[in-house]
Amino acid sequence: MNASMSQQMTILGLVATIFYGVMIGTGQFSLDLMPQFIISAMIFLTSGRIMRKASRQVARTKQDEDSAERKPLDLSWLRYLNRIAAFFAFVLLAVLLVKPIGVPLDEFVIHVTAADHFFAGAVP
Repeated sequence: MNASMSQQMTILGLVATIFYGVMIGTGQFSLDLMPQFIISAMIFLTSGRIMRKASRQVARTKQDEDSAERKPLDLSWLRYLNRIAAFFAFVLLAVLLVKPIGVPLDEFVIHVTAADHFFAGAVP
């Protein structure tokens, strides 16, 4: 992990927070959208810190590996786990962004599903 990437993520979080503040201050966004914007800004800010800590830890482990040669671990399964976690994160964010704030999730799902007669008459 690159330390400059963590700085970029932190700066992106600060810019997002300033942008959301300006848009709410000028009246372009209502306060109903504020929780989604705060969550996205906090994700950027915390990811910068997490990346910085990970970069420090990687630097320490590289120093340890240089002093004592170790057998490399087979972490190929971690790539698939990462893709599955990213898919679920995208699905969760999509549902949170699409669902209106005052509507419960079960009522939202009922209104989103297609009706029984949706395809009636569409196919000859």
